[in-house]
Amino acid sequence: MTFGKRQLVIAALVVALGAAVYLNWQFSGNDPAAVAGTEESSTKQLGQTTYVNTEVTSSGSSKSESKNEESSKTTDKTKPAAAEDADISGHFADERTKRSQSDAKAVETLSDIIEAASSSENAKKEAVAAAEELASNIKAQSDIESEIKSKGFEDAFVSINNNSCNVLVYGGKLDDASAIAIKDIVNRQAGTAFDKITVSESK
Repeated sequence: MTFGKRQLVIAALVVALGAAVYLNWQFSGNDPAAVAGTEESSTKQLGQTTYVNTEVTSSGSSKSESKNEESSKTTDKTKPAAAEDADISGHFADERTKRSQSDAKAVETLSDIIEAASSSENAKKEAVAAAEELASNIKAQSDIESEIKSKGFEDAFVSINNNSCNVLVYGGKLDDASAIAIKDIVNRQAGTAFDKITVSESK
């Protein structure tokens, strides 16, 4: 393993990580809000795909039987659609930030191993292989998210780890046909087996 290749691998990782950070900023805006009040309310299984419906509502008061019933109903409304969209957008932005931070730490660790004079040649080879896989995953995640959005979904978050892939989509129609299409995208872009891909919907 030549020193030049190690340097190229690190450079590729830096470029891939930079692209991921840029896409995170592009998708979420300059000041992404933190997610709040989000909970999974129901899950349904169709074929091999898990559908998760996540609803965000404000805590409502009980209905009154008195003459003040109308005002009580007014305070028992769900959040406006714009508020729900902001919460979900913040959730996606938060997940991308966490992913970018995790990738940055991995890059730093692998770089230290590759560059350390005390590291064995075998350890350096393993670190280079891991770095190449990380760079490939970072690029694949961004490419998959972009392609899913081009299929009509408002947003998508993709996480590839240990030969498996989790996909969370929002703002589109997720059914068996679209889930299969998403799995096909993941399989083509990342090489992940269909039975190792989970597709969920947040709404």
